[in-house]
Amino acid sequence: MPAQSIDPATGLPTAPAPEWKDANWKDPDITLTNVFYDNLPLSEVARLLSDQFKQQFDVLLPGNASSTTYMNGQMVAAGWQNEWRLEPITLRSKNVTASEIFAAMNLLFENNRTPLRWELKVNGHRQIALLRVLIEPTPQGNPFANSAAPEVQRRVYFVGNLIGDEKNGGMTMEQIIKTVTDVWKMADASSGNIQFHKEAQLLVVTGTPSQIDFMEQTLSGLKQRTEWERFKSSSKTTEAKSKPDEPKSTPSGK
Repeated sequence: MPAQSIDPATGLPTAPAPEWKDANWKDPDITLTNVFYDNLPLSEVARLLSDQFKQQFDVLLPGNASSTTYMNGQMVAAGWQNEWRLEPITLRSKNVTASEIFAAMNLLFENNRTPLRWELKVNGHRQIALLRVLIEPTPQGNPFANSAAPEVQRRVYFVGNLIGDEKNGGMTMEQIIKTVTDVWKMADASSGNIQFHKEAQLLVVTGTPSQIDFMEQTLSGLKQRTEWERFKSSSKTTEAKSKPDEPKSTPSGK
């Protein structure tokens, strides 16, 4: 009787599955006297079975980013996205054939509601033990298809500290608005939004964390520019005051 699969979402039996063992499958003429898997990952169980039964069948095991296939004792890759090969197996049996071991693991999967099932098939002249996954794989076409939308944040910044006389490194509110808007467009931040409140001298930024960080770097750069221009202007004023006055010339003979 085939092992009945369980829907992991509902916990209820699914529709009857096809026979898990091909009628033409022949067990290797080998019986294992003592089988003991103590929480071994499926990949290690597959390797042990392939070795213990002298590579008389190929084992196809899904894995992370690529599936693991043993053919004549050699591992080759196919393709899957989930990490099923790390599924732990705990099993103890005595005097069992290959098909009896796979059947015991199917019962273990069913009991644990694990969406896996071994299928024993014949492909040409080679026998195959295929570990089938009973759920749909995660879509691989678009890595961001199931990802959450980027978090949107809103920040308010005071820009009045940038306003001042141009000769002293300051800017008018109109200049600040134009500069910030131009830089925002250069960053191609079309998904975000910036607004100004001229009377309160505030800038409101709405966007993703990376856009918020970009705007903070822009404002920091403008502040550094303003401070540098004010420093240069102050230095020139101090230098001019420190120069001594030239003596006035008087007419000769007086």
